[in-house]
Amino acid sequence: MQLDPTTLIFINIADLLAMSLALPLVMGLNLSRAASHVRTSLMLKAGAWVLLALTTRLAGQWSEPVLATLALALMSLSHVLIFRALSLWLGPRPMGRLLVVLAVVTPIGFALSFHNYPVRVGWISLTLTGQLLIQARATLLPASDSHSRGGWRYLLFGCLFMMAVLMFFRGVFGAFLPELSPNFTTPSPIIVLTLVAANVALVLGNIALLAAWREEAQQQLRTLVVTDTLTGLLNRNGWAEQASQALRYAQRHGFPLSLLMFDLDHFKRINDTHGHETGDVALAFFGNLLRNSLRAGDVNARLGGEEFCVLLVHADTAAAQAFDQRLRAELAQSAPQAIPCTIDFSTGHALFSGKGETLESLMARADTALYRAKNAGRGQLVTAETPAG
Repeated sequence: MQLDPTTLIFINIADLLAMSLALPLVMGLNLSRAASHVRTSLMLKAGAWVLLALTTRLAGQWSEPVLATLALALMSLSHVLIFRALSLWLGPRPMGRLLVVLAVVTPIGFALSFHNYPVRVGWISLTLTGQLLIQARATLLPASDSHSRGGWRYLLFGCLFMMAVLMFFRGVFGAFLPELSPNFTTPSPIIVLTLVAANVALVLGNIALLAAWREEAQQQLRTLVVTDTLTGLLNRNGWAEQASQALRYAQRHGFPLSLLMFDLDHFKRINDTHGHETGDVALAFFGNLLRNSLRAGDVNARLGGEEFCVLLVHADTAAAQAFDQRLRAELAQSAPQAIPCTIDFSTGHALFSGKGETLESLMARADTALYRAKNAGRGQLVTAETPAG
């Protein structure tokens, strides 16, 4: 079967247009920023290939360089959007500014060198290779801080790296052996191979990006399952999972660990006097205050109603008491400007006893101490290690 570049270009266009039209149906309208970047990138890439196809019909006319330059601008912008999607999925990626610079200078350099075929082919091949390599690096390095399992990242890396290599050799042939491929539609082996690879990379790359979007959706769903929507803290499900892990780690390494259980004092009175909306504002404010007071490794949650808890790692009774005092001081300082009511809290503390202690038994001891704190007049900390008076 004889493959010619023009046919391959139109196959690429057909694939891109079909995918760009199908994605809104598959992904829906309410997308995350990363998924929106991917979908827009695909549409831009489809537009770029349409313009490239038009240039094959307008060779020698004044509109040829204009359309080709615009096509490269759209292609470069699509690369920037994919990079930004990767940054949202995997955390900050390096060399983003360099990618933007390459995206800007690629069409400019092409337009300025349009009438010098070896220079323009060498220029766009070099800059597009750089863009592809930056994207390829972003799929794997630096190591991701996200929960990505990584399978789609390796597939996307392979597609981008393959295209970068072929683009580089296309530039070498165009710059130093222009007689072998005097234009983009010449049926030379390097042109045909590049276009076939572009089509394969297009299909596999979009499979990888759809897998990334699916993984993001699953992670968002999991976050909803373990997160309290009002405060953004863990709910009981998330607390049970993460606190149990922290206890096992403390047992293994033998360091102190403290559990603090908080209950906002007279919260029913706040709801009755100021309304449930004000009560929700107070809960969200206290949750944010609690979250901002924690260190790395600590675990916090809203267990329900006006009850919160914190697991402090590497913290003995004295450290837990100091944390409670700092939290009270911060609440007294910031609450008057932030919420239209006065709030205070009672605290029950239990020190992790080591082997044989479970999360349930630790919480039961802290809850008993909390009950004692409320019976003793509220607005104070009582520790389970202190005998009842």
